[in-house]
Amino acid sequence: MGFSTSGATAIVFVGVLVAAGIAYPVFQTAQEQRRDAIADRDDRQLDVRNTGIEVASWSYNESGDENFTMSVDNTGSTTLSVPETALLLDGVYQESYATSVDGDGGRELWQPGETLTMEVSTPRPDRAKVVTDYGVAETVTGV
Repeated sequence: MGFSTSGATAIVFVGVLVAAGIAYPVFQTAQEQRRDAIADRDDRQLDVRNTGIEVASWSYNESGDENFTMSVDNTGSTTLSVPETALLLDGVYQESYATSVDGDGGRELWQPGETLTMEVSTPRPDRAKVVTDYGVAETVTGV
């Protein structure tokens, strides 16, 4: 074996070491991100299982102002976000509506055991649906 063969082997060996030195941190970071994503998914699934809502009441006032009001109880053990809670009337997402949590219109968190009241001016709907930020929904028909 001459020097050229030994030199080529050394160059290939150094190249493999450099490639491994570059690849290892990339794989390490990818594994950490995967682990974090799995933990986030598991936390979200737990929040979904612990979320529960129940429509307490709804009413429609046809005496000129056409206001639809719906009250929803947080029956789960998760704190819900009022701005992330969606109201759909006849399948149409409502862009803006007045909200209050236990009578306080300035609240943005909806704690377990509290009631969220939503009021919107609209023609009488046939169906109303409330969807929480975790995707848990409750629908009423025949409004």
